[in-house]
Amino acid sequence: MYMTRKFAALAGGIALTGGLLAGSAGAAEAAVATPQAASSCPSGYFCVWAGKNYTGHMQKVAGKNDDLTKFSVFQNFKSWYNHGQKCDYRWSSEKKQRGSHGVIKRGAKGTGDTHWYEKSNEWVNCH
Repeated sequence: MYMTRKFAALAGGIALTGGLLAGSAGAAEAAVATPQAASSCPSGYFCVWAGKNYTGHMQKVAGKNDDLTKFSVFQNFKSWYNHGQKCDYRWSSEKKQRGSHGVIKRGAKGTGDTHWYEKSNEWVNCH
């Protein structure tokens, strides 16, 4: 799908290193927020926001998630941040890490008018 390709191209162009997933697998509950900085993403998580500039509904995930579709913000977000500690974040366009995918390096973040979505994730390239 068009959005997946855009996200893949963007994610593929990021040249930062490493990333970690701390703690157990799973997702934390989302929070509704007013304008906030990417720094509101806790260490060890990958976070997405519904709005650009890290605004609106935020969702954070840790661990491997075979189905992110239960979190509505993952189906239409405009800001993201990989605040992992040792691993890169690998997203997939389909459940159970299938379909097209891309890797977002630890520390990478982005925002803008593009709408992105993800249906599953895992952590890779752990150091």
